[in-house]
Amino acid sequence: MYRRLPLLVIFVAFLCGCAVSPGIVKNDRSKSYEINGKTYHPMKCVKVGYSQGGVASWYGPGFHGRKTASGEIYDMNDLTAAHSELPLNTLLKVTNLKNNRHVVVRVNDRGPFIGDRVIDMSFAAARDLGMVAPGTAPVKLEVIGTQVRLASAKKIRRNIRIPHSPKNPNPYYASNHKGFLAFLRN
Repeated sequence: MYRRLPLLVIFVAFLCGCAVSPGIVKNDRSKSYEINGKTYHPMKCVKVGYSQGGVASWYGPGFHGRKTASGEIYDMNDLTAAHSELPLNTLLKVTNLKNNRHVVVRVNDRGPFIGDRVIDMSFAAARDLGMVAPGTAPVKLEVIGTQVRLASAKKIRRNIRIPHSPKNPNPYYASNHKGFLAFLRN
């Protein structure tokens, strides 16, 4: 019987999937959806450290006050973003590859659905990245988690702005930004 114990442990870990690792962003509310004839399959989980490159755009006044995919109201002055496949409430470090400026945003919406763009930034995030006037910029996205961890915090510069937490956050999303900011200042 004890010979089968390792197999049982592996099987249980396989069934638990993303739930077994603290370095994973998870969202159980991800359902496939179709926009303009293309089907998108949001990730149920993604590892901290996952990165992606591509073109970022931004959206602002035309969407301000509308409901996002996460159910909250879009505020163009918050540090949020839309991504077609990353789990909602994922925290991303987004770096503008033209000027090396970066910002931390929380994914709270779906999109963009135009061409080769990988992320739509809020107006505030686009302003911080220096990409408002051109409208788009080449970027690198890095998943830093939904909970701020010591390892992730060390990778981020001390002068970042942290996005506000929603009123009803995902249970995997840490809303204790004051403690995180205190950690960064030390």
